[in-house]
Amino acid sequence: MNFLFVFLQILILRRRFELVQLFQLLIGFVFGWLIDLNMSLTSALDCSVLWRQGLVQLAGCTVMGIGIAFEVRCGSVTMPGEGITIALGRVTGQPFAKVKIVVDTMLVLGAVALSYLFFDAWLWNVIGAGTLFAMFYVGLVVKFINPHIGWFDRLLKYIPGFRRYIFGLAKYIFKRQSA
Repeated sequence: MNFLFVFLQILILRRRFELVQLFQLLIGFVFGWLIDLNMSLTSALDCSVLWRQGLVQLAGCTVMGIGIAFEVRCGSVTMPGEGITIALGRVTGQPFAKVKIVVDTMLVLGAVALSYLFFDAWLWNVIGAGTLFAMFYVGLVVKFINPHIGWFDRLLKYIPGFRRYIFGLAKYIFKRQSA
């Protein structure tokens, strides 16, 4: 699926596609491995009761939405799922959060359609209430968080340590020579 998302980004953006975004494939692989690791580390959690499942779902989707807001704000290489959303947002001029909800909804509808095509039924154990909740909630979290992380832009522009000193010294020398 990650290959499909990157391929679609290339088709959508054409010449505006940056080759560095091909690293999405590597990042997607590493992220998948980290999900497997996280699943083994959290396997001891008991989520057999519905209220615990709801609480874990809410916490997980909230953390994921906040993480996606920061990931997209960086403007660097993203996960392929966010990359296709960014590409569509760039072409349509719509905000990321709105496009995120649409893309997630289309992916879930596609999964439901494939479920009916191959199994003649909606597989609730695969595409359940948590998936339906997440397809809207994560985008809403991103929409809510975005206006509150303007400070992160300043942090991204911060030049740490010796580089900051060199840049500051170069500006000082340039200003003195101009005057």
